[in-house]
Amino acid sequence: SRHHTNAPSTTNNSEEEWDDNKESVITTTKASPPWPDDVSAVEGTKQNSEPGTILCSSCTAASRIRAIYNRWTYSYMDPIFRKGALQKKDKSVEAQMTKNDLYQTPKDDEAALLNAKFWKLYKKTNGNFLRTLWHLAAPTFVPGGFCQLAALASQLAVPICVMQLLKALEASFATSGGGNILEETLPYVLLIFFLSITNAFCTQRYQFLSYQSGIVIRTAVTSAIYEHSLRLTPKGREGLTSGNVTNLVATDTQKLFEVFQDGHMIWSAPIAILIVVAFLLLIIGPSCLVGAAILIGLVPLSKKVAYTVVKIRSKRVAVADERIEIITSMLQGIKGTKLNNYEDQFESRVTEARQREMKLVRKEQTVWAITLVIRVITPVLSSYATFATYVLVSEDHIMT
Repeated sequence: SRHHTNAPSTTNNSEEEWDDNKESVITTTKASPPWPDDVSAVEGTKQNSEPGTILCSSCTAASRIRAIYNRWTYSYMDPIFRKGALQKKDKSVEAQMTKNDLYQTPKDDEAALLNAKFWKLYKKTNGNFLRTLWHLAAPTFVPGGFCQLAALASQLAVPICVMQLLKALEASFATSGGGNILEETLPYVLLIFFLSITNAFCTQRYQFLSYQSGIVIRTAVTSAIYEHSLRLTPKGREGLTSGNVTNLVATDTQKLFEVFQDGHMIWSAPIAILIVVAFLLLIIGPSCLVGAAILIGLVPLSKKVAYTVVKIRSKRVAVADERIEIITSMLQGIKGTKLNNYEDQFESRVTEARQREMKLVRKEQTVWAITLVIRVITPVLSSYATFATYVLVSEDHIMT
């Protein structure tokens, strides 16, 4: 037996582990740092809770500004990026990145907390699953919507500023030969720069909040499914296979994540189309209606293709359930499988189910590729039809 005494003392943030190769005690690195927002919240709580102290308004304002700066620029990731770049040059063990260099899970996103919140909201909404998901995602999903609105407004304003800039250039050369070109165009240039920066910041913040909403939903639903499956009675388990539960956790929760990832496109895309069509109608006239008609006409086709994808996916999920159930049955009865030499039979059944599943996967991906093709060519066809109609309806319409 191998044992050790008088082990070296370690700090509170370190742990002792036995290395079988070196036959000695090694001290691991300190634990992962807490999430930056959690640190800011703890510091604010301490400042507000300390008795007999006068809060420094400038310090509080500075901490808030720093928190907002970190939240919008992700500067708290700089140490991780620097160490990741340094480990390419320094090959020592101390310089290599480990899991302890990453931040801890945010307190509000921990699985235990989200699971308890899910069941509390589920009871509060009288078992309404959709309302429960909405209450879970609203703290991050709604601010993401405002960021998407600001980004959309910035995107739509940039072309208008560019048009006004071109008009200012033409007017400057027509009146003074370009003598006052800087004074007349500088405001539009600065405005375009500001709108581009606003669009960049709001877009990345919207994407981050949407991803965070999806992660919250996926974590909460996964924990709820797992807990509920453990509490089912034998009668409640009738007709429920391990493959069903596995697909619920692995596939369906991922689809919920993807819904929240692009959920704001449901309202932002129609608004953007309507505003763009209105601007084009004012600028180039009724010719833009041809492009709008193409956009609207391809909607039923896209809907049909998406419905086909969903139909194929439902068949694929059923086959995946069957395959997982076969594997689970084999593993649960592995002793009988080995004693009776059933490996070949199980292998053939799993292979046959996997082949049927892959056939449906290839079919699903083919149809999904058609969806992507439609998504790519739709704006191209719309633009081509709009400008072609604009040029052909009158000889005075010249594209320059």
